[in-house]
Amino acid sequence: MLFTGATLGPPRVNRVSASSHSLLISVSPPFPPEHGDSLQYLVSYWENTTSPTRKELSVVETLFQIGNLKESTVYCFSIQVQLKIISGHLLGEERAPECHRTALSEATRAGLIIALFILALIFVNLLAVALLLLWKHHQKIKFWAQPPLQIPAHFQEFLREPGLEELCSPAEEEPQAMVVAEGNGLEGEGSFTQHLQGQGSL
Repeated sequence: MLFTGATLGPPRVNRVSASSHSLLISVSPPFPPEHGDSLQYLVSYWENTTSPTRKELSVVETLFQIGNLKESTVYCFSIQVQLKIISGHLLGEERAPECHRTALSEATRAGLIIALFILALIFVNLLAVALLLLWKHHQKIKFWAQPPLQIPAHFQEFLREPGLEELCSPAEEEPQAMVVAEGNGLEGEGSFTQHLQGQGSL
């Protein structure tokens, strides 16, 4: 039995079991209760956000549940003991907050598995189409992937040498002079013919 003015410590949290929409909490009082002691547990809980809204719950059992929670969400809670005495109530120290995440529901888990399966199937189909296009157009891809043809450096130096243009350019043909004899052309032909005939007679 506790005397008036005594200080109650915080309760002990033995176990926390998280489901998709609730937290099941098992606690122990800070002292062994005696027959006739009336203990209550004042529970404050809130969602772990930047601007949380605290909610309160009062229970007498050492195993209780915080319900109506969001799935896959972090919730924090703190507990303190309240002892009913003759002159009123003795409030104990508040336990340091604990935070736990609720689980995923079966429906949400099944939906995630189906979504992942669909995404994997789409990825496999896209990969198969890409491989088929690569195989179909591999000649074109190979042609465009080749580096452009370049003249080797020693050939470029050879082409830059002076006088190469004169060698590569076609030679100009010299015009042939044609002399046409006037007047005495027939006489020349006659004398040449007579000369040949004279040699033949010899």
